[in-house]
Amino acid sequence: MTLTLFRLAFAGIRSRLLAATLTIVISAAAAATLVIALEVRGSAVDPWQRTFQAAHGAHVLAIVPSLADANTVAALPGVAERDDPVPSAFVTGAIGGRSEPVQFAGLSGRPRINALVPTEGASQPGSGIVLERSFADALDIAVGSTIDVPTPTGAMSLAVVGTAISPSQPRYPRHNPGLGWVSRDTLQRIQPDQDRWLWTQPVRLTDPIAAPDFANAARAAFPIADAQAGQITVASWQNQRDEALLDSQPVTIVLGMFTIMLLTVVFAVISILTAARVSAQYRDIGLLKAMGLTPRQVSAVFLVETAALGLAAVAVGFPVGAVLAPRLAAASAQTLVGSPSIAIQPWHALLASCVVLPVLLLSTVLAARRATRSTTLGAIRAGSPAPISTGRLAHTITRLGLPLPATLGLKDLIARRRRAFWTATAVAVTGAVIVATLQMRAAFHTSAGTVSDVPAELPTLVYSLDAVLVLIATTTLVAVMLLSVRERIRDLGVLKAIGLTPAQITSGLVSAQALLATLAALLSIPLGIGLYLALLSLTSGTVDGAVLAPWWSVALVPVAVAAAVAMTTSIPARLAARIPVTEAVRYE
Repeated sequence: MTLTLFRLAFAGIRSRLLAATLTIVISAAAAATLVIALEVRGSAVDPWQRTFQAAHGAHVLAIVPSLADANTVAALPGVAERDDPVPSAFVTGAIGGRSEPVQFAGLSGRPRINALVPTEGASQPGSGIVLERSFADALDIAVGSTIDVPTPTGAMSLAVVGTAISPSQPRYPRHNPGLGWVSRDTLQRIQPDQDRWLWTQPVRLTDPIAAPDFANAARAAFPIADAQAGQITVASWQNQRDEALLDSQPVTIVLGMFTIMLLTVVFAVISILTAARVSAQYRDIGLLKAMGLTPRQVSAVFLVETAALGLAAVAVGFPVGAVLAPRLAAASAQTLVGSPSIAIQPWHALLASCVVLPVLLLSTVLAARRATRSTTLGAIRAGSPAPISTGRLAHTITRLGLPLPATLGLKDLIARRRRAFWTATAVAVTGAVIVATLQMRAAFHTSAGTVSDVPAELPTLVYSLDAVLVLIATTTLVAVMLLSVRERIRDLGVLKAIGLTPAQITSGLVSAQALLATLAALLSIPLGIGLYLALLSLTSGTVDGAVLAPWWSVALVPVAVAAAVAMTTSIPARLAARIPVTEAVRYE
């Protein structure tokens, strides 16, 4: 019986190549975005580890208000290697014609633990300053330029002698102020009051895995009031890694939200395609039940094909996502040795399957349930499911006094309510993503002279995802229109026989779809603004200060959607309207 179900599932697959291809493409897109969201952070783990090794990184890094406190941390049990504590002070310097706060760390020599990893120029500051690379890049500070720093005795100019990175320093401006390394003598001139210094004590442990426990013990060695006031900071190497890789968080959130949107479109599209297949094979379903197949086994025929297409989609989407993930983690490369690398995790493919396949199967079951539960005799006699009664809505459309083609198109649309609902859902989701993008674009546009905390890859990612979703929605609309006209070719022939012209038939088909898309696009405006606020809340923790796009740009969305739907659906509608009457009325 299992072999029979497989044969029945893939019987006539050549006639469904468009539907099968569309299923694979949109499901692969959903799987790829999910894999990227899972792997974008992991792709930067190896470069961070190499940075940590190059710097001989600290297993625990304590920032305390006094030298005595630093010595207390270094004296705790479990320390295998310690280095001299490094003092630092926060001072505002003149950089590129504007004032920027800078953390000046004073080195008394070459550190053994948590050392600078040079990227350009000198590795030691001497009488100048070595800037952290992401800080220098963000403010466009080149090696050889100068920074003017106020001191109690007057302004002092420091030459930028090099750039470097550190595994404990996150990317600027997400971590602000920026960091610069100077000599201890220079720090003394910049800030003579040592009571205003902070001390950074790096240590390496006999058991690196126990770094979180050591960090907790270090915090407990100081008064609770100091820790609560933020004067004591103790970070394990795991904390340093998580902080350094935090740049992947907004990308992950955007991808996760987009995956949800895309899976919604997948659900809608599969529901439409499955319902169309069920309608076309309604008599076959009756014959299968007459041969002894139960409704569950008939449903399994549709589920087997959907599952196979879903697995093929995951097989396509997984490598695509794994390859693209490092490119979207490029922002973290500013603080790492090397660029993010491909870190394929096979279990991510399994997880993608566990998310994508249930969506596909559930949509298939719901779409096929009504037909598989019909009586055998009724299915054989009908040949196709009976249309849903349009009731009062159809009478309302009749009373509107619309042109005959538009009236016929709307009545046909509401006769297939489920298809209309899922088509509107796909359009509304696509429109909502576009509206959210308009809001994000307004937020990305920062005022002149302000360094944006948004990774450069994030806007490109958002625009690319929009393009993918618009392409999928457009393809879906074409496929839906092709299915609709294929089902109605005989009816269209009858309409032409009673006097309707091809132009009238085309306008009836297109106007109904355009009206449906316009209503869905209007609904997408509040949905898109809500989506944007949700993303802002997840990435920033608040929606205060949210920047909204101009109202006129949002108002253009329904107009643009209606125009795009009209252009997209007009081609298959025109082709169907041009079929000769004699061929149309004999169409099977």
